[in-house]
Amino acid sequence: MILTKHLQLLPCTLQHFELFLQGSDVLAHHLGITISENWIEYPEVILVTYDKLRNDPTLLGWFFYMVIHQEKRELIGAGGFKGKPDANGLVEIAYEISPEYREQGLGTEMAQALINFAFGHSYVKSVIAHTEEEYNASVKILQKIGMSFAGAMKNKENEELWEWKITREQYEKDLIIHAEQRPEL
Repeated sequence: MILTKHLQLLPCTLQHFELFLQGSDVLAHHLGITISENWIEYPEVILVTYDKLRNDPTLLGWFFYMVIHQEKRELIGAGGFKGKPDANGLVEIAYEISPEYREQGLGTEMAQALINFAFGHSYVKSVIAHTEEEYNASVKILQKIGMSFAGAMKNKENEELWEWKITREQYEKDLIIHAEQRPEL
């Protein structure tokens, strides 16, 4: 589990998926939460991610997270990693927040938590993310957390995407800069 000021990022286990497949109310009762109506934009991804985790249980922690608003005890989003870091220490993040919780800094908080988690593992050398090919809220989030534009690319559906990246070196440099900017206590 990853905790931030406002969020709890809970790795979705096979049991969580199975409870959700019985009904979102079953999962909500088990976790002691409510579930935002629009917590995930594409609910069909639930079956795909469940199947991937069933086939490779070692993905747990490097895969699908449920995002719970700590104070309201409500499931408000999803995200995580698109798989374990590769042989070069590269890992990709993805995230989404329910529309009613957007523009409150929660997407930034979540993305930063994922990067912090990734770089908390010494074998991770860089983190990437992909966005639509336009200046949008996701781009702003990635820029706020120190990611830089790495170039355009095409996905499997041949759609143009922008790739964003932060290296361990840049991440550590940003940590030092932010520490130096904090006022003395």
